[in-house]
Amino acid sequence: MTAPLPDNIWWTTRGIPPSHPSVRGTMWRLRALTAIGHSPERIAAALGRRVTARQIRQIRNGSATTVSLTLRRRIAWLYEAWWDKVPPTCTPAELHAQAVALGLAKKMRWCTGAGLDDDELDQPGFVPKAGWQPATGTGLAGDRPLVGVPR
Repeated sequence: MTAPLPDNIWWTTRGIPPSHPSVRGTMWRLRALTAIGHSPERIAAALGRRVTARQIRQIRNGSATTVSLTLRRRIAWLYEAWWDKVPPTCTPAELHAQAVALGLAKKMRWCTGAGLDDDELDQPGFVPKAGWQPATGTGLAGDRPLVGVPR
């Protein structure tokens, strides 16, 4: 009888150490940002470097099968900056974008960052135990959270 392979063997056999953000982990990070009210447009603008809202939607919705390591890392850094921060809602457009994001997250039962297990997030097969819950955040998300972060 043989012992089962560890869950992270998938990563090491493909040359990606488990410490790097995974495509699925990136998806969960984007879903958590949506669940606190961030739109794909706001996320793409914060990431810069020719990232589009369409790319963010594809990753977030699980239809992207590959994401560059650079983009995965930048999304992980953005998630670290914004996981507990709400977007600004000073204009009608900002209010609408937040309402659409929250409505989708509620419909899809996506949890905020508080419902994710960061230690397990990038492991194959990870699924959060928490579902959607309303969240007020701990403050307002800045417009340029990645200033000074390596490209």
